[in-house]
Amino acid sequence: MLCKSKQPKGDNSNTPIRVANDDGVTTRRGASKESPPEKVESLPVNNAPDRLLNDDIKVLISEVRQFKEEMRATRKQMEELSQTMSRLNDRVDACDVRIDALCDRVSSLENRVMDGAGVEPIDGTLRHTIHQLKTELNERDQELLLNDIEISCVPEQKGTGLTHVVLTLANKLGVPLMEQDIVSAVRVGRPPGPEELVSPGATSTRPRPIVVRLTRRALRDQLLQAARTRRGATTEGTGLSDAPRRFYINERLTRTNRQLFRKARDCGRRLNWRFVWTKDGRAYARQHAGKDAPRHRLQSEEDLIRVFGKDVVSSLEV
Repeated sequence: MLCKSKQPKGDNSNTPIRVANDDGVTTRRGASKESPPEKVESLPVNNAPDRLLNDDIKVLISEVRQFKEEMRATRKQMEELSQTMSRLNDRVDACDVRIDALCDRVSSLENRVMDGAGVEPIDGTLRHTIHQLKTELNERDQELLLNDIEISCVPEQKGTGLTHVVLTLANKLGVPLMEQDIVSAVRVGRPPGPEELVSPGATSTRPRPIVVRLTRRALRDQLLQAARTRRGATTEGTGLSDAPRRFYINERLTRTNRQLFRKARDCGRRLNWRFVWTKDGRAYARQHAGKDAPRHRLQSEEDLIRVFGKDVVSSLEV
């Protein structure tokens, strides 16, 4: 026979809890409900590579579009360049046509000149006009030299004042000349080289002429007249440390007149003409004294041929 306690059952909350075993089941008494499962948090997904790939695709698409735009612009420029080249070729062709026509005209004119058909009157007029203009220019240049004289064959020495030399030569010819009457006095031409001077105080073997500009034309005329009157005067007594030499005073001529006068003088010598001279820059020639010998004015090469003959003038050039 079983014995039962007559006391009622009490609270068993003070009963210690048993540790769960390996199967996850607790041995706590009265625990009939299962514990809820633990919540597992989801890890974030890494989408960075996808975003980078999308950005690269967008950049590539933008570059392709830009390249297409550049290709369209380049194609347009090439079309415009092609049109420009086409217009340029047309202009070159037109220039070629004009040049060919000009060459034909020049050839035609050359043939006409060679044949002497229709060109000689025009050419003669132009030659006459050119000759007249040259003559007028030469005469005006000569007028600027009307106060000048040229002294030649005066020994050239270093350290000698040309003004003093000119004054001494003028006094020797009997023309009282003062220093204030001389505007300038210089030697013209190529200066002598060292081989042309024997010693530091020696003279040049080929002295350069002295060009003197005077203040008045009357003084020039007096010196020219005195030089003609006292032809053969020398440098003796002028203070030049050299053997006495004959000097000459003449008008100063332009280059054209000087060359013309030289040819006229050579022609006169060959034909034994007695007088060939200059006056106021103009060249004259006269065969001999007497009324039956006219005075000829020489202004050009044609005048030399007319006065002395073509054969004599041509022989000077040989």
